[in-house]
Parts: sequence; C-alpha cells; structure tokens
Amino acid sequence: MSGEQKLPTISEVVLNPPTSTTSTKNEDKVGPIIEFPSSSSSKPSVSPPEESSKNPDDDQDEIVTIENVTVKFRLAINQVIAQVYPNCMTLGEVKIDMGRRFEVHPDLLRLSQNNRILSDEYRIRETVCDEFGIHEFGLSLSGVEKCSKLSMYGGSEGEAEDDDDRRKREPKLDLEVYYNKHRLPDFITVYIPPEDSRNGKPKNIVVEILNKTISKPFLCGYVDKNTGIEYLDAFTQTGPFISKCKYDGHFSRDTQTFEHKVKLVDTMHDQTSQCWLDGNNVRYWSEATDYYITAGKYVTHAQQERIKNKIGKICLIQRNFRRYKWIKWMRQCAKEYRRLVANRLAEEESFQEVQERRIKREEMAKQFPRTQDDFDLLYGEVQKWKMAELKRIASMYEGAARVAEVNILLDKEIQLLNGIERQRQIVSEAMKDFRQEQMLKKLGEPIKWVGYGDTIVHLDLLRTQRVRFLTEIYKDLQKPLKKSDRLELITKVRKILVDEQDFPDFGELFDLFDRERNLLVYTKHCDVEILRKRQNILFVELIKYDREPKKHKQGNRMCWVCKQVKPYSQFAIRTRQFQVDTCKKCYYLKVASTENVVYTAILRSIQRDERKKHCSSSLAFIMQVDDIRHIVHQIWHGHSVLSKCNILSRLRLPRWNKSEEWSPWNCICLTDTEARNHSRVEDLESVYDLKTRLEVANRHMLAKNAFHNLASVSVEFTETGQWWNVGLNRQRKVRVDHMTSGGIGIDMRCKENTGDRNYTLGKIM
Repeated sequence: MSGEQKLPTISEVVLNPPTSTTSTKNEDKVGPIIEFPSSSSSKPSVSPPEESSKNPDDDQDEIVTIENVTVKFRLAINQVIAQVYPNCMTLGEVKIDMGRRFEVHPDLLRLSQNNRILSDEYRIRETVCDEFGIHEFGLSLSGVEKCSKLSMYGGSEGEAEDDDDRRKREPKLDLEVYYNKHRLPDFITVYIPPEDSRNGKPKNIVVEILNKTISKPFLCGYVDKNTGIEYLDAFTQTGPFISKCKYDGHFSRDTQTFEHKVKLVDTMHDQTSQCWLDGNNVRYWSEATDYYITAGKYVTHAQQERIKNKIGKICLIQRNFRRYKWIKWMRQCAKEYRRLVANRLAEEESFQEVQERRIKREEMAKQFPRTQDDFDLLYGEVQKWKMAELKRIASMYEGAARVAEVNILLDKEIQLLNGIERQRQIVSEAMKDFRQEQMLKKLGEPIKWVGYGDTIVHLDLLRTQRVRFLTEIYKDLQKPLKKSDRLELITKVRKILVDEQDFPDFGELFDLFDRERNLLVYTKHCDVEILRKRQNILFVELIKYDREPKKHKQGNRMCWVCKQVKPYSQFAIRTRQFQVDTCKKCYYLKVASTENVVYTAILRSIQRDERKKHCSSSLAFIMQVDDIRHIVHQIWHGHSVLSKCNILSRLRLPRWNKSEEWSPWNCICLTDTEARNHSRVEDLESVYDLKTRLEVANRHMLAKNAFHNLASVSVEFTETGQWWNVGLNRQRKVRVDHMTSGGIGIDMRCKENTGDRNYTLGKIM
C-alpha cells in the first residue's frame, strides 16, 4: 500500500437498500446499510482463515454495517494507546494513520493479534474483539533495514532528505512524539446492557472526550532575558467562572454519556380551524370533539344566591372542622392518659422489684453477714427487739416482776451481742489475708495521673519497685517448701535484710530468720509455725516502712471516752461538733445499735440527685451519715410529713424548693413515692396548704440552727472557689474524718495553718 492512500470519504460510500437474502456478521446491530467498493490496491500476504471457506462469488462488494469501534494498540507490556476507527477500515489504512501520528513510515509498522501477523487487507470488523467490542492489536516495527530505502511519512517519493539527517533519525515508536506533537482526543467505550436499551439489545457507544483549553485573559507578566521564558500573572492560570462558559452543543464529563435520540417536533393534534373562501365568506372546519352550548332557563340573582347558600356551607364547614378538632384533641388526651397509666404501672413494677431486691439483700445480709454494714444491720435489729420488749414489759409487769423481766432481757441481749461479735471476728480473720494482699498491691502500684491530652502518665518510683520486690519475697515465705529450699530462701532473705538496716525492727526480724535457720540445720523435727507467723508480721511492716522522713507529722489528742492518746486521723469528725473529742472506735460503739445502712442509702440518693442536676457546690457532699440520722430523727421525727410513714427504708430527703440547692434547711422528709411526685411540683403554694408550709418552715429553722456551721462553710467555700474539690470526681471520696496537722480532709491540699487546731476546726465546721 502506497503512502498516498487516504481514509475513505463520504463520496466513496455508496448507499444500497438492504436485501432479504443478505446476511451480515452483525445482524443484531441497528444502523444504516452502506456499501464500500472492494479494495484492489493491495493483496494480503497471508490469507485469513475465514477466506478458505468463501465462495468464488465473494469477490463482489460486501454489504456491512458502519459503526465506530475502539481500537487499542499495545506497544509494550505497560504501554497501551487507543483510537476510534470505522469498522470497515482496513489495517493498511490504520497503519497509515498510526505512521502519521508516530512520524514513522507505514511499511515499517506491523500489526499482530494472538501472536499472528495480520495482513493489510484485513478490515477491522474481520478481526477478533472482546465482549465489549474493543479490538486490540500489537503494534511494533518490522525492522530498520528499510529505513534507508523509504522516506519518512509526510514527504513525497521524489523528495529526498540528506543522508546525514536520515542516518540520525532512526524509526521508533516514541510516545512523546505521539502525545506532544499531536493534540489527540481521548475515547471511552460505554457499554449499555440490554435492560437499559430501547430495543432490548446491548450497545457499545464510543464517546470522545475533548481536551479543549480555555482562552485565558492576559493581565500582567514578564520575560526572562537569559532564558527567554515568559512568566504570566497567577490569576491568568485560572479560567473564567463556570457560569461564563458556553455549553451549547457541548457534552462534558459532567453528563458522563449522551445518546442522540430521534424526537418528532411537529406532533399531531386535531383542532378546529377556519379559512377564507373568498374575500368575504369564511369556512369553518369542525372537529369531532366540538360541542354546542345552548342557553338554559333564566335564573335571577336572588335565586342564584339561594342556590349557592354560602352561609350555610360556611357553617357546615366550621361545624365539621370543630368536630374534627374535638375528636383529634380527645384522641390526644386518650393517648396521653394511656401513656401516663403505662408509665405509672412501669414505675410501680420497678419499685416493687427494687423493694424485693432490697428485702432479699437484707435477708441475705442477716443470714450471712460479711461487711460492716451487715453487722450494723444486725445490731439495729437487736436494738429494735430490745425496745419492743421493754415496751411489752412496761405494759405487763410492775415492781419486782418488771425488774426480773428486764434482767432476763439483758441476759438475752448480751447473748445476742456476743454471738454477733463472734461472727464478726470470724469474718474479720477470714478477710484479713485478702485485705493485706490488696494493701500490698496498692502500695506497689506506680503513681498515675492524667496529663496533657487526657494521657495517663505512670511514674514508677524506687519505693514502689522495692515494695513489689519485697512482696514477691513475702509470697515465697508463705509457701510450704522443703527443708533445703527453705534454707536457701532464708539465706536469700538474710542478704536482702542487710540493705534494710534502717528498719526499726531490723534486729528482731534478722534474729528470727537466724533462729529458724539454726533450728532447721541442727534439729530433725521442730515446730517453727509460731516463729514464722512473727516473721510474716514483721516482714509486712518492713514492706510498709518508708525510708523517706515525713514532712508533716500528725498531731495527737486524747479521747475523752477511752482516755487514750491517738493521732487525729483516728478521730471521728462530724459537721455539728466544735472540737475533737471522740475517737472512731468509741464513736462506733455509740452508734453501732442503729441501722447505718438506711441513712447511708438516704445520703447516697441525695448526692446522686445533686450530681444529676450538676450542683457540685451543694452541701450534700460534705454531709455525713450521722448528720442524716440527726435530720431524720431530731428534725423530722422519723416519719414523712404528708403520710406519717415511719418506715426508715422508704424515707427520702428531696429538695423542698427545686430552684435552690440542697441543704438541711431546704429539704423535706417524704417517702420515695411522695418524693417522685414532689419533684414534679412547680408551684408549692398551689399544691401544699398553709399549715404544711408553716410546719416545713419551722423544721427548716431548726435545721439551720443545728447546722449553722455549714452555712459559714458554704459561704467560705463559695467565695474562695474551693467547691471544685468536692463531689465532682468519682475517684475522690469526701472524708471529713481525715484530719492533718493543718486542717481536715475536706480539702486535702489546703495550706498549713499554725493556729489552734480546735479553733480552726470550729471555724471551718
């Protein structure tokens, strides 16, 4: 095929009507049927397999369906380019086009498919395509020996280039020439499945993507004299606004794909018309849908108004609208009523479940007491039984008989208290090892705090490492070992104790281990259990010993009840006292016969409600169990204000005025059900009568007189801004009974006060 060949033009295409006997390869595709003259300029060097079975009549013109197909050329493994050609184009014409694009002579190009070189007379439609209708060929050079005989594409055969220039230019398939010297459009093939097409057949539509540059305005710039490069202003690198772009007849990537559809502009519509017969007469053409209007009976304005009846219709509409609004309101009220009833039933069921769990927990605590609260509950039950028996004796006996019954009652009480105390000692001994293990684990934990960005920082000191090391030795000492293993362990412990000579009981502990070693070495059978118990006790004290001297030593004070001198940390601090007088042990013996669990539950419910309302400065967070006991019994006389219910487990102390923070002078004693209803009250005067409000006001005055110290504490803490230390952090426990040399445990970081301790306590409390 010569270099002067060109692509077929429209003038060379001959349109022929399709015949009934003609069958094409692409019968399922719809398109115009056109006829191309057979190419006789070149003959295939290798006959295709399809031509071996053709008839001699195949030399006639072939009727094909014209359509554009996507052709891919693979230069290398990772180099692929694509073009769009008509399916009737021959491979020789394709070579001419690709040679023009790569600036290589067409005779040097070679097209292959499935490891077989294709002839130039093959048409694209006669080659193999994939399921999407894409034809893929391998494009390569046949050899460079013809370069000296053939001229480059673009010049005539008569023209000859210089020999030197021709030797320098070697033929090659360079993608830089393909992309840089030619502005080539991109193509994509869109596959339309049968269910999305009109005729129910699949289609492959080739879409051309235009890479059209936008003319940019020139504002300012400069030219480099040395390099000659022109630099433009940055604004000129961006095109105009999108709204200014013209999109008439242009389909961009925003529309993805576009398919031309045939649409009839002049639609058929039958209607009447008229035309002039001559200069004066008009002819009217009627239509099937025309109708005639005839005049009816005459109706006066009054008759027409009566027929319309606007007022009656308006009243009917209003009446029905009011009926609709009334029914809708009734349905809403019924729905709200059913919701309230369901909520009330759910509350009652949850309350019953809570009560059942509480009763079951109390019964379990009475049968198998484990904690201090469980034993306090038993002491309270004994006290209740004693008071009931005293009332019975006072009502039934007089004189010497009463004294005898009281003595019998006293003996029974002593037996019950002794039994409870024996059980408490047994539980205490059983929990002793567990508490000691937890204490050693706590001493060996590294110091933790929350740093920047909520990051938990761990600080492992030498003291905590020493505690963990000695704890492991202590666990080995408690294990039952053989005689040889025990001697090795004792030798190891003696070496460790050499570094702990600053321990106060170092001499005794070292002597105990020395005595056990001598007994194990020089005797065959010996009982060293008592000796080992003493070793364990002293070794635990060694673990707890801190080498660093304490900066602040706790002050000491004598208890007025037991007459023993104890540090301030062992004294019970109450909010209504003025000086430190009773230690914790004596105070516990005083209040051990009461149900502290009930008052603890009341205090926890108050603090829980205050946390929910975000009132961290409430006085509820510094109140103690003894204060709640005083409020319930001494101020509210142990019963509800409304129902006079005296069951302590059902009593609560909610706020009296919801808009103010909780305090002993802003609370009311109610049952749990009454407290829930009281929390929904907005106006107290509209719900409670004058007598009840006066009674509550009198009780508030008594509470303010009993807890007047708390008022000064509240004012001082509020003005100094120290309330943030109380009640917010769940990990911080408010312990008023922990007192240091400078103050009490409300603020553990308060500055040291060198004044009188009793005066400081009275001022703060």
